[in-house]
Amino acid sequence: MGGPVRRVLGDRYELQQLLATGGMGRVWRAHDRRLDRTVAVKLLRSEYTDDAVSLARFRAEAQVSARLVHRNIAALHDYGEAPGPDGELSAYLVMELVEGESLADRLAREPRPPLEVVLDVVDQTAAALAAAHAAGVVHRDVKPGNVLLGADGVVRITDFGIAWTATSAPLTRTGQVVGTACYLSPEQAAGHHATPASDVYSLGMVAYECLAGQRAFDGDNPVQIALRQIRETPAPLPDDVPANVRRLVDRTLAKDPADRLPDGAAVRDAVADVRAGRRLAPVPVRPTQVLSLPAPRPGRGRRLVAPLTTLLVGVGLGVGLLHLTTGADTVLPPAAAVDSDVPEEAEPGVEVTAGEFVGRPADEVEAELVGRGLLVTRETEETAATAPGSVTAVGPAGVLPAGTLVTLTVAVAPAPAPAPGTAPAPGTAVVPGTLAASPVPPSPAVPAPEPAPPAPASGGTAAGGAGGGDGDGNAGGSQNAGGNGNGNGGGNGNAGGNGNGNGNGNGRG
Repeated sequence: MGGPVRRVLGDRYELQQLLATGGMGRVWRAHDRRLDRTVAVKLLRSEYTDDAVSLARFRAEAQVSARLVHRNIAALHDYGEAPGPDGELSAYLVMELVEGESLADRLAREPRPPLEVVLDVVDQTAAALAAAHAAGVVHRDVKPGNVLLGADGVVRITDFGIAWTATSAPLTRTGQVVGTACYLSPEQAAGHHATPASDVYSLGMVAYECLAGQRAFDGDNPVQIALRQIRETPAPLPDDVPANVRRLVDRTLAKDPADRLPDGAAVRDAVADVRAGRRLAPVPVRPTQVLSLPAPRPGRGRRLVAPLTTLLVGVGLGVGLLHLTTGADTVLPPAAAVDSDVPEEAEPGVEVTAGEFVGRPADEVEAELVGRGLLVTRETEETAATAPGSVTAVGPAGVLPAGTLVTLTVAVAPAPAPAPGTAPAPGTAVVPGTLAASPVPPSPAVPAPEPAPPAPASGGTAAGGAGGGDGDGNAGGSQNAGGNGNGNGGGNGNAGGNGNGNGNGNGRG
């Protein structure tokens, strides 16, 4: 038998090794035949190339990245769209491949790095944001998975897939919240436009996590986390964090953007002051540090019932799309503020049955459930039995209170079968993506046009992400390449042969 078939994009980029997979894309190690160099290629999943908004956002990521040239910003080499082996359009970004690891991987291994390491990461990340802000670009998704720690000591930020510029075509609906809930600024969580100060808040959340050894806010779902960003103050940092460093973090995490360090350049200068021993001014003291939000218009939206009702008092939360560390996309329905002086009234339940939604396109089902006043989150299931993008399961079902979080399980095409004899290069970090790297899942041995995902070695390959989600996962997890695959076809099983292959592969004749 010959070696694995390798796919070439644009007659130039030879895909060699799958490094990370996410909700909207996959990241590959590739060889640039023309310039004889190793690069990272982010390939948009085929099921999204027919979606105008997804394709437009992918193109916008390329355009924004091409404008930003800075030592602390991952470099974009190329962008292309070409027909694949099946005739479908393939859209791809070509980025530099950075030797090192993501900050997410570092924190998984060492939850509290040394103080000087934290200050260096904040300093270099702030320098990258300063360059972006000077160019009129707001990143909107600063998080550990998008901060790459190069082996050369250079920190690079990546993933401008949801960045905003003053000249951007609108790719989200009015009031839509795009970002990662655990690092989302209060104004973004409330559905307001992101500004450079919003990136400052997200960087402050990253600094807090490094110094405290845990995130400032967590919760059972993105709605809860977003509301905590708006209403709560993080717990004090540990006692061993110097007072001036505490003031630095406080100045990045002020609820009111007017009290916050205004942009990346200001954070960079503040870090320089801390290192030089110059005392930072504290956050201005105001009667309240809770973000002031405009009252919702009467008669607009639906009321969310307990337990979210008490958290939504006085807060108008618009339709939102939050990317969690799991990579799930969650849509929040419109919510009107609740008048605390009016007694609660029981609202009629919303009936949900799996039969009316399974098999339908996920976007259509999501829109319908949101229209009924429910919260929606997604998780994916690799299956060849259902068309990609279709719903395979809905839960919970029954008569549900308005505001209940409903999970849609959405079909995605199975990943290619693992190729023998390949292994990832240890300690390699991939630059592009919107989700943190996660181990490539096991996949059935079926022919596929794309190269096969290898089993990551110990220490793993860290990827900046692949798609629209959060990048806090470890890229170096274990991968079981032969488990529980169903051997369909071939007449095995009842036809006289055993269908038991690698794992529990029961053949059906």
